[in-house]
Amino acid sequence: MSISKNIPWKRLFAEGIVIIISILLAFLIDAWWNDRLEHQREREQLSAMRIEFAESLLALGSLRESVKHHASNIDQFIILLKTSEDKPVSISADLIGSSIMWRTSDVSTSALDSLIASGELNHLDNQLLKANLAKLPASLLDLTEDEVLAMNFAETIMADYLVKNGLAEVAYANRIKFDIPAASRNVAIQSSDELIGLLMARRVHFEFSLDGILSIKETLQILINQIDDELSNMN
Repeated sequence: MSISKNIPWKRLFAEGIVIIISILLAFLIDAWWNDRLEHQREREQLSAMRIEFAESLLALGSLRESVKHHASNIDQFIILLKTSEDKPVSISADLIGSSIMWRTSDVSTSALDSLIASGELNHLDNQLLKANLAKLPASLLDLTEDEVLAMNFAETIMADYLVKNGLAEVAYANRIKFDIPAASRNVAIQSSDELIGLLMARRVHFEFSLDGILSIKETLQILINQIDDELSNMN
């Protein structure tokens, strides 16, 4: 009994409480620090995506203007052929060059790809933003598939027709802006149903590109707005 009385229970209890509180406090500090690091990483990832999307948005705007230019050229080309009344019509090299022109929409998604590959996309708190980011690769694939079809048509079927009819040189020279002779800047072309049909196919390709690029531009703008809101809420 005398040994029990000599044990400092109150002090031991107090020390135990201090140890427990210290452990809990350490866990809380560790959790707070990990949460801080996670939010910092999320902020950096969102900022990196915003920069890429903003740059891609500008590039797509320039690309769409280029596609509109070539689509307008094809429209003029078709009109000239249809109103030629079976006589050879003078067609400018610019119009001929547009018949084999194709462009690709290079949207940068390296930050998003990294986020998806690491599995950290699932950690985003904003469910709407997370869903829209997850859908972006599929939307870009749809546009890319249309662009590949247009490229293959331009480089094979359309180009083959131009080669067979002696028009390939002026078309490609204009496409990469060679300084072609003045005599070659306008070429007399005989209208045909085949040529008009090929140009109509090219016009369809450009129309798909215009619609697809506009859709991706709108998607990127929505994502940028959502990222801005999310970053603002983090501050």
